[in-house]
Amino acid sequence: MRNKIYILLGFVLMSFNNEKAIVANNSKLNADKIWDQYNLYKEQTITNKFFKHKDVVKLIEKHVKSGAFKNEILGYSVEGRSINHLTIGRGKTKVLLWSQMHGDESTATMALFDSFNFFSSKDENDAFRKYLLDNLELHFVPMVNPDGAEVWKRRNALGIDLNRDALALVSPESNILKNIGQQLKPEYGFNLHDQTTLYSVGHTKEPATISFLAPAYNYEQTESESRKKAIQLIVTMSNNLQKHIPGKVAKYNDEHEPRAFGDNFQGWGVSTILVESGGYKDDFEKQYMRKLNFYTLLQALETICNKSYEKEKVSDYYAINENSHFNYDLVLRNITFIKNGQNYKTNIGVNQAQISNEDYSSFYFKGTIAEIGDMHLNFGYEDVDASEMTFTTPKVKSMEQAQWKKMSIDDELKLIREGYLYVSFTDGNTSSGNIKNRLLNLINEKIIQTTTLEIGKPANFILTKNNQPRFAVINGFWVDLSEEAKSIANTIGY
Repeated sequence: MRNKIYILLGFVLMSFNNEKAIVANNSKLNADKIWDQYNLYKEQTITNKFFKHKDVVKLIEKHVKSGAFKNEILGYSVEGRSINHLTIGRGKTKVLLWSQMHGDESTATMALFDSFNFFSSKDENDAFRKYLLDNLELHFVPMVNPDGAEVWKRRNALGIDLNRDALALVSPESNILKNIGQQLKPEYGFNLHDQTTLYSVGHTKEPATISFLAPAYNYEQTESESRKKAIQLIVTMSNNLQKHIPGKVAKYNDEHEPRAFGDNFQGWGVSTILVESGGYKDDFEKQYMRKLNFYTLLQALETICNKSYEKEKVSDYYAINENSHFNYDLVLRNITFIKNGQNYKTNIGVNQAQISNEDYSSFYFKGTIAEIGDMHLNFGYEDVDASEMTFTTPKVKSMEQAQWKKMSIDDELKLIREGYLYVSFTDGNTSSGNIKNRLLNLINEKIIQTTTLEIGKPANFILTKNNQPRFAVINGFWVDLSEEAKSIANTIGY
C-alpha cells in the first residue's frame, strides 16, 4: 500500500512539474508571438510623441475602471500635475518601472500604456499573462515629469534635470520617485529614457536604436549581486532584440553619476536597468521604437519570472558596443567646393533639429550644416558619395504671393532644376518658420542665407555636375532632381 502511495505521489509530482514546464514553454512561445500581435495592444489614442498629462490621466482612469489596475496619486509636480502609481500583479517579486523623467523623452511612456492594454486584455495570451502576474507585483510611474512634457522640455518647471536631483532632492518630483522606491523596495527597477538619434553602435554605421545600462553605484563600478543581476538581464534583453534590430543595440556609458537616480537605485540594492531609445531610420515619431520597448519589457518580465538570465555571462554585457556620437542625418562625401577660385574636396555632415511648434503638439525640421572636413569615422542615416558633385549656392526667385500659392510641386521642381531654392515675395514679407507640403523655402530679399559652405548655416544648397543641378539639399533633406516631384516633410520661411 505504501509503495502505491509513493508511486501515486510520484505521478502527481511529475504531472505538476510537467504542467509547470508547459506553462513556462508556452510563455516563451507567446512572448515571441506577441511581437506580431502588437497592434492588438497598441494604445490607439496615442498617435505621436507629444501627448500630455491630461491624456495620460484619461488612460489611467480607463484602466482603473476596467478593474485590472490600482492607481494612487503619489504627489504633485511643481505646477500641480498628479504623478500616478499604477499597480498590477499578485506575485512575490516586485518590479518598479518609471518613465519620462525628462519631459521630452516619451517613447517608453507610450510603450507602458501599450503594456497596460496587454495586461487588461483577455485573449489567447491569457496563460502568458497569468504567468507574469502570478509571479510579479508590477509598479509603474509613467510620466514622472508632467510639467516638462507639457512644454516638451527635458527639465522640470524649476529648470532642474530630475535625473541629477537624486541627492539634492530640490524638486517634488524627485522626492516622489525616491519615496516610492524606498517604500516598495523592489527587486528590479527599469529607468526608461530617450537619447539623441545621432548615437551610433560603437564605431559602426548602425544607429544605437536601443541602449542599455546597468548603472554603477560607485566610481569603482563594483559588481554587487544586484548589479550583476541587472547586467545578466540586459544580456538577455539585448539578445532578444537582435532578432528585430540586428546590430542596433548598444551599451550606454558606464561612468558613475552620483546625482542620477539609476545609480542610486542600484546602490539601494535594486537591480536597475536603464533603457534608452535612440534612433531608427525614418522613425521620427519613434513608433517602431515604441514597439521595441513594449516587446523588450515583456521579455524582461518573463526572464525575471523564470530566472533564465542567470545563465548569462557578465562578460557578454561588456562585449556590447558602447554607444558613440558618430552619426549624422546626412553625410555627403568627397564633395567639391570652390573658395577664392580654388577647388577643394571635403565631406559635409548635415543634421535636422526637431523644433516644437508653439502648441508643443508637433514638430518641424530645421536642417543645418553641422560638420565640414574628415568624416571617415562618421556615418549618415543618408550617406552619399558625391565625388563628381560641386557645392553651389542656390538662387532666390522673386514673385508675387498669389503666384507662389498657385505653384504646384512640379512647378517648384522645375525651379530647383534651374538652381533656385528660395522664393521672395515682391508684394510683401514672407512668413517665417515651418512650411508644409512644399519644396522651396521662403525668404525676404534682404536676408542672405547659405552663400558659402559654413558650419551653422542652413542646409540649403545645390549639387551640380558640369554646372548642371543634379541634386539638392533642402532643409537638410536629400533630393534627387532626376526623380518625380514630391514634397519633403517641411521647408522653412527665413
